[in-house]
Amino acid sequence: MIKKFFSVLVLLCGLVLASSIHLSESASAQASDPVFVGAGDIANCSSTKDEATAKLLDGIAGTVFTIGDNVYPDGTTTQFTDCYAPTWGRHKDRTKPSVGNHDYHTTGAAGYYTYFGAAASPLDSNCKSNCRGYYSYNLGAWHIIALNAEIDHAVGSVQEKWLRSDLAANKTACTLAYWHEPRFSSGQHGNATGVQPFWQALYDYGADVVLNGHDHTYQRFAPQNPSGQADPKGTREFVVGTGGAGLYSFLTNQPNTEVRNNTTWGVIKLTLHATSYDWQFIPIAGQTFTDSGSSNCVAASTLPTATRTPTSGPTSTRTATPASNTMHIGDLDGLSTAQGTKWTATVTITVHDANHNPVANATVTGKWSNGATGTVSCTTNSNGQCTVSKTGIRKGKSSVTFTVNNVTRATFTYVSANNHDPDGDSNGTRIIVHKP
Repeated sequence: MIKKFFSVLVLLCGLVLASSIHLSESASAQASDPVFVGAGDIANCSSTKDEATAKLLDGIAGTVFTIGDNVYPDGTTTQFTDCYAPTWGRHKDRTKPSVGNHDYHTTGAAGYYTYFGAAASPLDSNCKSNCRGYYSYNLGAWHIIALNAEIDHAVGSVQEKWLRSDLAANKTACTLAYWHEPRFSSGQHGNATGVQPFWQALYDYGADVVLNGHDHTYQRFAPQNPSGQADPKGTREFVVGTGGAGLYSFLTNQPNTEVRNNTTWGVIKLTLHATSYDWQFIPIAGQTFTDSGSSNCVAASTLPTATRTPTSGPTSTRTATPASNTMHIGDLDGLSTAQGTKWTATVTITVHDANHNPVANATVTGKWSNGATGTVSCTTNSNGQCTVSKTGIRKGKSSVTFTVNNVTRATFTYVSANNHDPDGDSNGTRIIVHKP
């Protein structure tokens, strides 16, 4: 009876709104802009602050993110089940997580990857331990990148190359990245210089916002470059290690600090507009500190071209986000297996649309060369993937090459210029498979 009452109430409200004056186009667009909300350093069965921050999420619609150290002390499967699941786990289905050092107290962060499943490392297939843990997606007009600072991320590493490739392939006006350790912090852990390669790549491509945890405080910095120099075209960092774990003291006051607090638990809520963003730090019940503001995206005044040139890697020229009915190769993976005196090469092709969603029922055609011959084709499944194989390759052939020639599907246009490979083991169009 109560549910029916509310259904009628909602219907009446809808009718009243429909008959009221029309909102302006800009106001309508702003009302539908996505919300991105979360924090890091979250759950512990010996604390109640994680339940307090989870209650904030209960009342905020949108996409939830985590910025590492999801559950204390060691990120075990039991701790995720007993401590995280009853609090922030209420919002698991809308959470885009990232991993922290405490999650890796369990070998390979197995508890984290098992609990979050495919959401924790969508570039892997059914991975439960030692996964990549970095990935990207689009949210409204924004491109969002989750990174893994707990595995190799040095210049030239697979992850750093993937990051640059991802940034080059996603030339949106506004970009946000998040991971655990902050490049700049006045807290107990201080500046994490090891994440400099992340910052450099993001700065090179005009990224707007970085979110971190690790230091259990709230800090907001002015836009700055990777060296910590104030730069109006730089990247703004927020440290939001306030998800529930015990708070830390400040040891120093880093340059470019605009606001900081170490006495309040809470979450940060970001509203992502087409060329700008709003932020609001929301405290738990009974606490009063807050912080809010708005800023334009770096490239907002210069679309379709950004003002920066990368120090290395692909060009940072930006164009408007392509229409959703375009598609491209989002990954090429090669595998070789021995067959007596011969061997087989297999390539798995992943097809994505402009928003990096899988495209099913796309026909991929390609050819083998440099040790093998023949034209082949396959049709993608619901995961946007299909495989082609070349059997009977002689052991004398050390490698073979597979090249995508075309991808076809009704209502879609194949844009080969957008092809890329997050692993960095191909250029998205051509891959070399080496004998086993």
